Amino acid sequence: RAAALPLTLKAATRIFVVVKALFRKMSNSDVEETSGHLLKHHLSTWQGCGDGKGFPEEEMFNKVLNPLVKEWPNMNFKNANELVMGHIIENDSKAGLRPPALLPGCVRANACRQIWWEPSTVKVGIVTCGGLCPGLNSIIRGVTNCLWRDYGVRDIFGMPAGYNGLSNPQKFPPIKL
Repeated sequence: RAAALPLTLKAATRIFVVVKALFRKMSNSDVEETSGHLLKHHLSTWQGCGDGKGFPEEEMFNKVLNPLVKEWPNMNFKNANELVMGHIIENDSKAGLRPPALLPGCVRANACRQIWWEPSTVKVGIVTCGGLCPGLNSIIRGVTNCLWRDYGVRDIFGMPAGYNGLSNPQKFPPIKL
């Protein structure tokens, strides 16, 4: 059994940077699909930019200053390329069951300084799948209030009848929220 060597913070940071770079390289490879292949979901690829593989270069695509920057100048906005690295459970009893797609890391959630759309031109549709879901009304209210107050979005619609409202808006017209 190997003895554990104490690591200094500086050494551990260097190891982390190297491992992160390796995972980044792996996530951008054509060999396997991982959670790092997010570019295909980025709005820029819907506009015909890029091949949809790898990690989006948010700084290159997102050109609109987030309205929260003016409202909350001291807010800690996330860097566009921040990741929560892979499997973070030490001595994981279920390590063999974890999907390898998460190894390169997952994008960290939070507001970014630059965003894709000008919020005043955005139209938002909120749709749920139906069924009983306690607390869902509070979430819809919170999202609506955030869009309205923080981002200045004025065209916010609720889609009645779940996905039927999306596929048949004549029968189930959207409700302005």
